Amino acid sequence: MKTQTYHTLLILFATLTLATSCTTNYKYKIGVSQCVGGRWRDKANIEMLSAQHLYDTDVKVIIKDADNSNKRQCQQIDSLVDEGVDLLVVSPNDYHALNGSLQRARNKNIPIVFYDRTTALNDYTAYIGGDNIEAGRKMAEYAIMLCRDSIKTEGRRPIVLEMTGPLEISPAAQRHKGFCEAISRYSDIDYHHVPSKWSYDDCKRIMRQWLKDGKTADVVFCHSDLAAVGAYEAAKELHKEREIRFLGIDGLPGEGIDAVQNGQLAASYIYPTHGEEVIALALRILEGKPYERTNNMKSFVITPQNVADISLSSNSLNKQNQHIATIQSKLETYLGFYNIQRTLLIVALLVIALLAVAVFATWRAVLATRRANRRMRELNDEQTRFFTNASHQLRTPLTLIAGPISQLAEGKGDSRQLIEIIQRNVEQLQRLVSDVLLFRRENRATIDDSTTTTDEQLIASQKSVQESRHDTLINGNSNELATILIVDDNADMRAYLRTLLLDRYYVIEAADGQSGLKLAVESVPDIVVSDVMMPVMDGLTFCTRLKQHEATSHIPVLLLTARSSEQQYIEGLQTGADMYMTKPFSADLLLANIASLLANRQKLRQLFKTQNLSSALPTTSQHSTLNTQHTPSPDRRFLDTFLKAMEKHMSNTNLKIEDLGDEVGLSRVQLYRKVKALTGMTPIELLRETRLKQAMTLLKTTDKTVSEIANEVGFATPGYFSSCFKKQYDKYPTDVREEMKV
Repeated sequence: MKTQTYHTLLILFATLTLATSCTTNYKYKIGVSQCVGGRWRDKANIEMLSAQHLYDTDVKVIIKDADNSNKRQCQQIDSLVDEGVDLLVVSPNDYHALNGSLQRARNKNIPIVFYDRTTALNDYTAYIGGDNIEAGRKMAEYAIMLCRDSIKTEGRRPIVLEMTGPLEISPAAQRHKGFCEAISRYSDIDYHHVPSKWSYDDCKRIMRQWLKDGKTADVVFCHSDLAAVGAYEAAKELHKEREIRFLGIDGLPGEGIDAVQNGQLAASYIYPTHGEEVIALALRILEGKPYERTNNMKSFVITPQNVADISLSSNSLNKQNQHIATIQSKLETYLGFYNIQRTLLIVALLVIALLAVAVFATWRAVLATRRANRRMRELNDEQTRFFTNASHQLRTPLTLIAGPISQLAEGKGDSRQLIEIIQRNVEQLQRLVSDVLLFRRENRATIDDSTTTTDEQLIASQKSVQESRHDTLINGNSNELATILIVDDNADMRAYLRTLLLDRYYVIEAADGQSGLKLAVESVPDIVVSDVMMPVMDGLTFCTRLKQHEATSHIPVLLLTARSSEQQYIEGLQTGADMYMTKPFSADLLLANIASLLANRQKLRQLFKTQNLSSALPTTSQHSTLNTQHTPSPDRRFLDTFLKAMEKHMSNTNLKIEDLGDEVGLSRVQLYRKVKALTGMTPIELLRETRLKQAMTLLKTTDKTVSEIANEVGFATPGYFSSCFKKQYDKYPTDVREEMKV
């Protein structure tokens, strides 16, 4: 009953925990990484947020702004991946800097949609944004029209100046390409272009210097409206704003459209945002529907002739988007309240259920306690009555026995009759004693049945677990327990030792030193307990051979012997034995000595890690720094050989443990057991950790790429190398490089 109640409470608690952890569940989470803020980005973000509930699918859009920082954008992309987004929408800040983070996302099969800009990564899912080449071409055509129709140039060629954005950013490069290709077809136009930082201040500075140097221009084209307004303000300061026509791109309300209306700009190109189409494309990808990989959105030029209509329409659409965003925010708040209320209701119901179960269990426990107490009182009363009666009944036969004996001793009475009396009362006394013993057994059985049922079940359960563990060990799965090899020619002694050790260790046996040595080399146990006096091969020879063999030199040996002289004790230790005990011995002392030897072996493993794996790939001199007082010379030589083999073959991506075993002369099983015993790590774990530490050194001391370092330390793919590196150091190789730059 108690077990069932416990299980019921456990299930209800698990359900309660699950219910309280519930939050709003979205079918898809879309992460958006914007390279920078600004009015154009704000408009796009509002449109994407507004589109969350435009479709039948529940979507959560998470937007992060990198503020022109490559490092911050990489961190934000990594955090979005860690949050478990289903798709990434990325407007990259740099053409190359994000490739590492984006590749990690692709390695996790997360689709990537480039928005407005692209990077050097070719493994993306789709692109959506304005056609920047077309934008540059349209503005070039408008500039040519201004040169032909609006600008009077007497005695000189019209001059067109283009201020490009950073050409390592894809929109700037594409806009420049479209503008240059179109304008270059007209040889009668004097075309110039200068790079800028794509900002108001920088374009203003460039324009001011251009004019101060005595140069002139008829048309100035900047890659954004804000930059074009900066150039206009520089010309205005020098009173030349009426001589030059300024062109820009973006066409936003309150910025480019207003600049055309008030005459600062001769024209602007509406660079489309269409954030709702970005979300629509993302959903088509996530739901496995057909989609185009490249999605260029067309637009048109704003001129003084159409700017009034466009301004009216844009302001109206902008207000509608703001209203939708407000509705979206309120809807999210209401959904949050709804989920909180639903969670509280579930919690309340579960608490009521838990209280009901607790009350029922308490009531049952009270009833059981009352029954047990009542039964105990009844047993106590019955016991008191019984022993009171028994005391009385015992006095009669004792009297009838003691009396006749006294008479017989004095030679009085009928001896035959007295003897018969004694005999009858002896029988009576025997019956009384038997009744007392029977009552005691029945009483104990009754009490045990009523009060210790749980203890009996626990003992039976422990016995079942022990038997199951022994069956597991017999079937070959001995990884759970340390392995002890018993070597003794006396079968009764082996059986006695097996009885002592079987509950704590996995036990294997051999009847003499020769068979024990063969078994030790094959199985490589954790410790050996051996007799000294044995046929075929005695214990001292066995210990010497064991310590000399490459596969078994590290195994602690405890010798048991009937020889107790000091010289014999020294002789045993000189063979390499770690401990020496004389017969007869204490079972508790034997168990304590075995535990101590295994504990010392564990300390040696920790010493190896501290002195050899605290830095990058160890050198031979570092191998020799192991404390010679604790580490046997053969073990040190083996570790030197093994670590040199790893260093020699580290760059081999197809390296197998069998290859390292061949190098040091051990089988796979022998190598595994010996390396695990000496270092606490498997050969594969030790090789991987050594490779990663060497990689860390190369990252900090060389300018090699991550791919080159991964290949040099033996990783087949950079992706797998980065995954192992992150697991070991909780950071990616690219993070280390970024830290070195700071």
